[in-house]
This record gives sequence, structure tokens and C-alpha cells, in this order.
Amino acid sequence: MSRPGKWVLFIAIGTLASGCAGSGPLRTSARDAARAPEDPLSRLIASADARLAGGIEQSRAGHLTRAREEFDRALDLFLSAPGGANSNPRLAEAYKRTLEAIQLSEFEALAAGDGFSETLPEPAAIDDVADLPIATGSPSEEARRIAEEALRGEVNDVKIQINDEVLSCIDLYQGPLRDWFAEALARGGRYLPRIREVFHSEGIPQDLAYVALVESAFKTAALSRAKAKGVWQFMPATGKRFGLKQDWWVDERSSPEKATRAAAQYLRSLYDLFQDWNLALAAYNAGEGKVGRSLDRHGVDDFWELARTRGLKRETKNYVPMIHAAIVVAKAPAKYGFEVTPEPLLTFDTVPVKDAVDLRVVAECAGTDVDRIQLLNPELRRLATPAGRAWNVKVPTGAAAGAGECLSNLPPEKRVTFRTHVVARGQTLAKLAKLYGSSAAAIADANGLSVGRPLAKGAELIIPIDPRSAPVPRATAAVRTAGARSPRPADPSRRITYKVRRGDTLAAIATKYRTTIRQLKAWNRLQGTRVAAGETLTLYTRRAD
Repeated sequence: MSRPGKWVLFIAIGTLASGCAGSGPLRTSARDAARAPEDPLSRLIASADARLAGGIEQSRAGHLTRAREEFDRALDLFLSAPGGANSNPRLAEAYKRTLEAIQLSEFEALAAGDGFSETLPEPAAIDDVADLPIATGSPSEEARRIAEEALRGEVNDVKIQINDEVLSCIDLYQGPLRDWFAEALARGGRYLPRIREVFHSEGIPQDLAYVALVESAFKTAALSRAKAKGVWQFMPATGKRFGLKQDWWVDERSSPEKATRAAAQYLRSLYDLFQDWNLALAAYNAGEGKVGRSLDRHGVDDFWELARTRGLKRETKNYVPMIHAAIVVAKAPAKYGFEVTPEPLLTFDTVPVKDAVDLRVVAECAGTDVDRIQLLNPELRRLATPAGRAWNVKVPTGAAAGAGECLSNLPPEKRVTFRTHVVARGQTLAKLAKLYGSSAAAIADANGLSVGRPLAKGAELIIPIDPRSAPVPRATAAVRTAGARSPRPADPSRRITYKVRRGDTLAAIATKYRTTIRQLKAWNRLQGTRVAAGETLTLYTRRAD
């Protein structure tokens, strides 16, 4: 998992970009431009600032193509000025400021996701179950009457126990957990209709759909302290047992559709084992081995009797009554003072996507924003579709045809760029990590390898590059265009392209070609001083090579 501090540097840079976009001329709107002084230079700068502001806004919305178009137009205004962008000190200063703002905007987009950084998880509701202060006193008869009324008017396909433990949990939902419960119940509208359909098809009581409320509050990114994940909180091994793929690119434990089918099959297998839904639920929480051994040790065959022994942990003793209580309140929320408007069911179409494609590009093709694409595809661990395979990406209903055509005509430069490496004799993960500015663990994770195992000669590996240490990607089309049109050095002599070799540094290259590190960075628009083998640099030199 990604460390919490991974993006601190880039968030700070993104904040700088926000400052650029929110101060001085960068706030200039089209109306402000119309009010600017009438001299041509002021009008040009105001127009460029308006384009720049529009590009930054589009970039933050995840619309990369539109952002680049706006950036290109801003730069074109400077480059098409009589005499060029540097013909006037005032114009040159505005041009420089615009280039810097575009570069900072690129960093801000990187902070939002570089295609390799993992989407951040959320705390799982189940982690709090063990610590809940379920009362041991006797609830009031009024509380019992309301619960019985709530169930009387509903169709129940699992027997709900209205005992002191369940009523105490209902009190929790009405009191300390009131806001949490209301939010979870509203969020459940996205998934509950389909969960019920799947449970019905698998022969599972549909009321048990609310197991997901207690497990995760219907959060697909929920991750517990024990590393259980998704709406149904599957542990890694149990998820694999029920067919949920987990690799560097995807984790189907977070897929509402696939994980719900797996949860139904798991619950069915537990019921077949214990012939009791309460014991099946306890085993879903604690494991079938633990519940089976406890039943044998204490000579009981009922969950409520087992819960009075020391055979189960407090978490499991709380877990089953909390599910019963959730079903009661969810069936008649108004009786408990809840005014819940369920979120609409998530509907979607699917589009096949080959190889790695940035989800922000998918969003552009589908005519939506990247947050919507991530909401529909929570099983994707990265801000990209998986490399080296086809993947059915969910897009908003009605967007499949347009998105499919757009993605099928996607140029190579719009796909996620990452490095691959063919292993040579004697190379190790540690050596590759040093070579590419990555880490051995990240490379191993990306390729499903064990850190300690030797690498096979000729194997092709995916190399995830940590943006904090790798050469800064010069990916913005606007910046590349500006560089191509920028005036050449005062004494260019001869332009050459140099391919970085293993062990090269900017200092060594600068010495070899009788230039400076600063000049190399300027010619190639590098932000840092690290270069990787295989990268190409542009140089201007008098030296014959």
C-alpha cells in the first residue's frame, strides 16, 4: 500500500500551482481581458492569461486534452507576437510566468495520480465493532415494541432476534452512530438493489445485504487493520479462494459486482457447514475454523448461547447483533427518526480497453469526470487500466459507443507511459531499482515477484517509476511545443541527440560536451539532476562526437 506521505511533495507543488492560478494576472477572465488597456501588448497578455486559467481549470477536472489545447493556445499567442515571445521584456516575463504555471499544473496533475500510485483506502467500519460499548442493561419495553412493529410490516427472509443485545445495538445506531448509520444507509442505495438480485440468485436471504453496512458502510475502498478490503471485507486469501483477482493493477475485492457474488457464495458455503445463518455470520467474521472449534469445545449449537461463553472474541459477539439491528432499522428508518434519501443506483455500460490507459483519458472519451470513472471502477488500484491485457471499463450509461470509438483511435502518446526492462545476466531487483530510481519492492509488486528470488535472464519487467526520484516527465504537449519553438542558443554550433548510458550523470555529460549542468537542464527542461539509462537528451556543442 502507498505510504500516507507519498504525495506530500507533489501536493506542496500543486499548492504552488494553485497560488499561480489564483493570484495576479492568472485570474484574468474574458470579461477582465475586455476591460484591459487597449495597447496590443496588454491585450495579448490578458488573452494568454485567460487561456492559461482555462487550461488549469480543465486540468484539475481531469480533462487533459482540453487543458493542453488551452495551454497551446496561450503559448501560441506569445510565440506568434511580432519578433517572438522574447522580443519585449514585459512580454518575455509574461511568457516565462506562463511556462512555469503550465509546468506546475503538470505537477498538480501528477499529484492527483501518475498512473502508478495506488488509490488511497478508507478505514473499514468493521474495525470499530470490537470497541463498541454495547449496553448490558435491559432495554425498555417501548424499544422492544418499536422493533417488533418495524419487522411486522416487512417481509423478512431471515429470522431476526429481538433480544437485549440487538436492542442495545439499535440504541447505538440511534445515538452515537446516528450520523454514520444515516450516511451508510444512503450510500447503500448505490449497491443494494443489485446485492439483493445476486443474493436471490444464489439462494441467500436478501436481508443479509446489510452485512455490507456493518462490514464497510458500503465503502468500496474500505481497508481494515487486518488487510480485509472492499464492501464485503474479504481477506486476501479468502478473496482468491472465491475467484477475486488481486495484483498490482486490480483488486477485485473492491468490485461491488464481483465481490458481492463471491460474498454470496462464501455465505452459502458457511450456511451449508453450520445449517444456521447466525453461526454462518459469526464464521464470516471470525472464520469457520474458530466457530467450529468453539462449538465443539463448549457443547452448544446456537450463536446466542455461544456468545455467552468465552469461545468468541468481543468483535464477533457484537457482530451478529449489529447485523440484526441494522436490518431492523433499515427496514423502517422513519420509526427511528431517520430521514434517508438513498443515493441512486449506479448504472453503467462497459467498454473494452487494451493495455494501460490513463483513467483521466477514459473520462474525456466518455464525456465525464475522472471521479465518476473511479466510482464506477473501484477495483482499479491505479489511475490506469491494467497493462498487457484487455479490461472492461465501466462508463456512464449511454457513453459506451462514443467512448469505445475514442479509445480505439487513441494515439500512443495518450496511453500511460511506463518503462519496461529486459533482464540481463546478473541483474537483481536492487540493481534495477537503483538504475531506474524505483524500489525493489515496487518492481516486485508490479510483476508478481518475490523480492528475494533471482531474476530470469530475458524476462520483461514493468518498472514503476517513483516520481519523487525519477526524471521529471516532460509530458505536457504545450511545454514540448514551446520548447521546439523557443529560440536556439546564441551559439548553437551543432545540435546532437545523446542517449543516456548506464552510469551517466548530468555532470559527466556536461564535462564530456564542454557545457554545464544548468545548460543541459535548460535545453531539456529538466527539473532535477537525475537521468536514467535510455533517456535521450538534446545538446548543442562545438565538440565532434
